[in-house]
Parts: sequence; structure tokens; C-alpha cells
Amino acid sequence: MSAWVEKDITPPASTNYKIEDGQVIIPQTANGRKGIQPTVNFKVNGGKRADIKVGKKVTFTAEIEVPTNTGKIVSIEIDFFGTGAFFNFPKSVIKFSKNSKTATVKMKAVQSIKGTLFPTVRIASQRDGDTQTYFARIQNLDRVRVVVK
Repeated sequence: MSAWVEKDITPPASTNYKIEDGQVIIPQTANGRKGIQPTVNFKVNGGKRADIKVGKKVTFTAEIEVPTNTGKIVSIEIDFFGTGAFFNFPKSVIKFSKNSKTATVKMKAVQSIKGTLFPTVRIASQRDGDTQTYFARIQNLDRVRVVVK
């Protein structure tokens, strides 16, 4: 609000969504969704679920986008097991756009634990693109299911 009043910077449009059968439905792209929250589309082996055998590799991909005029991507983290322990993706697997408004992550991993896992990607954007501050970060996450037999 202060940026609008003091610097004449118009705030982003409100988030675009609809409700169908009691479910909130939002567009998949950041610009379609509007608002300020970045979007992430996380997949394993090209889908939302992978069934594999112990010791086999899976390929994780994440496509990340920040709505126009709302900041830049400042962090991309993964929790391989769905336990809440997040780690930064290695920089070598992240491809940022020139303006840090979009990023693609692609990484392979061997699954060595039997069971059903829920790997999760957590992303954050920040209005000024400041990677050093934890203030004014807008987060989002997405998860996939990996069934290891």
C-alpha cells in the first residue's frame, strides 16, 4: 500500500480464481492467476506420481514462474522425503530466465527407501529480488508422490 501511495506503483491485480463444487480452482500460470504468489509445477518422471523399484532413478522437474511486476525468484528448495527437511537445489540444476521471473529445475535422484514418499518443492519470491532478506518473501509449494517397492 505504501508503494502505491508514496511512489505511485500500482499494486498487482487480485488473485484470479473460481470455486467449483466447493474446490478453489486457480489458473496454472502466474500471469493467469495474477496476485503476488509465484507458481510451481512439480513433476516426477513427467507426472504427479511415479511407481518405481528400490534403487531406481527418478527425474524431478519443477517449472517456476513469478507474476509480472511482483518480484523475482529468491529460493528454490526440495524436501526429498516429505518430512519437512528442505535443502537448496544445487545451482547446477537450476536454469533461471534472464530476469529471474521464471526458472526450470531438473534433477535425477535414486530412491533407496521403500514406501510412499511425498517429495516437495518450496519456492519463494521477493519484491526486490533480495536473496539475503527473509522479509516480504512470498512462498508456494508443490508435491508429487513416489511409490517405491
